[in-house]
Amino acid sequence: MRRVTGAREVKAGRVLIGPKKLGAGYARIVSERDGSGRIESFNLVSKKWFQAPDSVTFADVWSAPAVPFDLVPEFSESA
Repeated sequence: MRRVTGAREVKAGRVLIGPKKLGAGYARIVSERDGSGRIESFNLVSKKWFQAPDSVTFADVWSAPAVPFDLVPEFSESA
């Protein structure tokens, strides 16, 4: 499954880490079939996950505090 978000194509993957609170938003690490990974950020307006900007690193997401997915109202319509 593939979806296009803006200019960046995002493929379905498995969420490994997240959601994590990162600044004023949320981020997660998603694994790809080939073993690579990507970082996604949650858009609070559209309530969807998008590829995170290059300024967000795996170390940033890994060390950020965890957020219980079911307790955050913003995530309720993103599934």
